Amino acid sequence: MANPRVRPHINLYPEDAGKTMSEAHHGAKWLHELPAQDTTPMIRIGADNYYIHEPAMLQNGQVCIPVRWFTRGDVLYPKAWPMEQVVVEGTNGWCVREDLEMEISQHQLLKNFPHLDKDHSFYNIPHPSCIFGMFNLSFF
Repeated sequence: MANPRVRPHINLYPEDAGKTMSEAHHGAKWLHELPAQDTTPMIRIGADNYYIHEPAMLQNGQVCIPVRWFTRGDVLYPKAWPMEQVVVEGTNGWCVREDLEMEISQHQLLKNFPHLDKDHSFYNIPHPSCIFGMFNLSFF
């Protein structure tokens, strides 16, 4: 990756190329079946790094947890789980909705975890690390 002549030809993210399958990174296995911990863990937008399994805020104020990065054309997308605000025993926090996977464009990302850590009170939301658990209704 340090070789500037080789780096542009290396694909670090799976690509959603529709029905096209001409390279390994177009495969469904890389996009859907590979465990998230074995995929590329972050993207960089400007000077900000966004990691999988770390809360991020979107332009619309919603908070989510990216779980996998991929490309569609020249745009990076995370598959992400939305987070919902909950109150447990008088403490404000978050519940992660694994059953509501969403795809969002890199252009919708507003704040990564370090910025959300500092700014959460400005948005009147719980601290991003106060996660009470995961919620999954997909078995119904």
